[in-house]
Amino acid sequence: MVSHAVSPYPGMINTMTQSFYIGVDGGATKCIVRVEDEDGHLLGREVTGPANIRISVSQTWQSINQALEKILHPLDLSLEDKRILWHAGMGLAGCEVPEAYAAFLKQPHHFDTLILTSDAHVACLGAHSGMDGAIIIIGTGVVGFQVESGQTTKVGGWGFPHDDEGGGAWLGLEAVRETLQSLDGRLPESGLSRAVFRNFSSNRDQFVTWANQANSTAFAELAPIVIQQSQTGDAVAVNLLQRSAQHIDRINSALVSAQLNPEKSLPVSLIGGIAPFVGPYLSSLFRTRIAPCQQTPDIGAVLLVRKHLADHACSSREATND
Repeated sequence: MVSHAVSPYPGMINTMTQSFYIGVDGGATKCIVRVEDEDGHLLGREVTGPANIRISVSQTWQSINQALEKILHPLDLSLEDKRILWHAGMGLAGCEVPEAYAAFLKQPHHFDTLILTSDAHVACLGAHSGMDGAIIIIGTGVVGFQVESGQTTKVGGWGFPHDDEGGGAWLGLEAVRETLQSLDGRLPESGLSRAVFRNFSSNRDQFVTWANQANSTAFAELAPIVIQQSQTGDAVAVNLLQRSAQHIDRINSALVSAQLNPEKSLPVSLIGGIAPFVGPYLSSLFRTRIAPCQQTPDIGAVLLVRKHLADHACSSREATND
């Protein structure tokens, strides 16, 4: 696990109420948690296990609490300390499932504020430092997300195999199809098909058994083979990356179509392990909009809860003035 404890405040708690801010970026394989003080100083950052509420609400809470314990315990801090207001912004995988979303929020916790949204949302906020913009995540799966004037738009990300075209799992599945068809003579042998088959010791029974049991994570493990073969110039592997780029181009087009102001081109950031290898095959117009990520998703989660509290305070002042 990764730990970044950089507290300037050992033993700092006094009798005055303080506000601390927690940002959580939770995905299918890992959970990143950060804690900041009121001034934005990082008190600690931890990486723990899975945090996908669609798969397991209890596992997600376990991962979050484990990370917080690792951050807070060395600082002699506790979520139960009543002298501290704990404000949490969380971006978790699986939020598109209403039952999982509700089940997560029903669990008891010690946060004074808890704002829950998708992992794509906080990634977008982080990528553009809380300003308007879009992201397309190209990892095991694929999802596009956009924030503009407080309105959010999600494109794709509905799950594999019925969606997520262009991502690592899709590339792996297409490589398997190519290999199976070359093995029985429907397609000519290629560098990609040979490399995939070698990955299974050139054992047809082993390969077929694996393919019939593989999930999205397993298929995505073949994506590096596709990338490696494309870099050798294998035409079949290059074609798969080109097709992946076509799927990503369509997601970008859908995000652009959803923009409130068509005259203003929002910046878009590409995120995920597959993104650098698909990027060169994207349309030239799309590439002109691509901007580097400014911040990480866990920072985006902190920005989410800070903005919520600022908006709430503003509304309260306006109500008082009225």
